[in-house]
Amino acid sequence: MNKATLLNALNDYLLHIQLDPIGDITSKINAVEACRNYVVAIDGDVVNADWVKSNCIIILPAITCYRKALKDNIDEAKLSGDENSLSELCTEYRDLQSYLDLLKPFKKFFA
Repeated sequence: MNKATLLNALNDYLLHIQLDPIGDITSKINAVEACRNYVVAIDGDVVNADWVKSNCIIILPAITCYRKALKDNIDEAKLSGDENSLSELCTEYRDLQSYLDLLKPFKKFFA
């Protein structure tokens, strides 16, 4: 699973939760930062599936949030005719699917 895509999702989620905080979000920020720091420290470009599953409480909302942002950016790129951006955004959107497939059994806990 792509490390850069997960980092982008975690960074986007971190910004999202800080922009619209509901209550005390300190523990959530710390958890997202810990996940992000772990992913940054990984050698290579592949994130361990077991680690992703064990951190699903952070990763699943991050990926869901990032997919929404990517969808909006894809729509903008389509409207503007920016084929290069569109291609990059669509690739990243597809890369997130492997994470969603892995975490599918856990989605029922977040519904």
